[in-house]
Amino acid sequence: MQPSDLEDCLEAILLKIQDNNVPFTAEELAQAVPGAPAGATLVASLERAGYVRRGPDGTYTLTPAGRTLGERIVRKHRTLECFFTEMLGMDAETASEEACRLEHEISDETISRLSEYIENPPRPCVRYGWRHAFRPQECMQPATVLDFSEGSRLKVLLVGSPGANRRLIDLGVIPGAVLEIRRRLRNGSVVVKVKGCDVALSPEIARCIHVEPFG
Repeated sequence: MQPSDLEDCLEAILLKIQDNNVPFTAEELAQAVPGAPAGATLVASLERAGYVRRGPDGTYTLTPAGRTLGERIVRKHRTLECFFTEMLGMDAETASEEACRLEHEISDETISRLSEYIENPPRPCVRYGWRHAFRPQECMQPATVLDFSEGSRLKVLLVGSPGANRRLIDLGVIPGAVLEIRRRLRNGSVVVKVKGCDVALSPEIARCIHVEPFG
């Protein structure tokens, strides 16, 4: 298998299988990577590379090296996806496909620079896009996460919190992502479900996530 194939497997393990460090089977890995070779072939390649280890019950877990590389690929993918959707205005599906192609080649330094740029962007204009970022009188302010009740499903339009953008990207809160409001807490915080995980957002952060109803 090519290094990029192994990286795709590690990314799938982190995003689709092992959110809570639960051991996985070869069959589960094969289901998480469409079009890949049989599960036994996948885990054998990962085991030879030192990225997974087999337990006495026949299930597998990531090694520290496998988790480190997988997290690097996930961060690259989400940073690229965010840049393409929020800065270039690409639709979420195309952005994800492009991110999948580039995540294996782009350097960590470039990703860090992109992340810094995303954290300190020009002020966005939702109605006219980034080229009109300095015409606030013509911009239409969208709703935020705080404007919706429990059970609402929302699509992220943009994230306007420079100080928190990097953390939100790591959590999958990027333009095009779909959130579900799980709970509203007494202190004003909001618990949302994104990418299969529950994430608690402070009122300050939730107020900066611009959304629209989804579904």
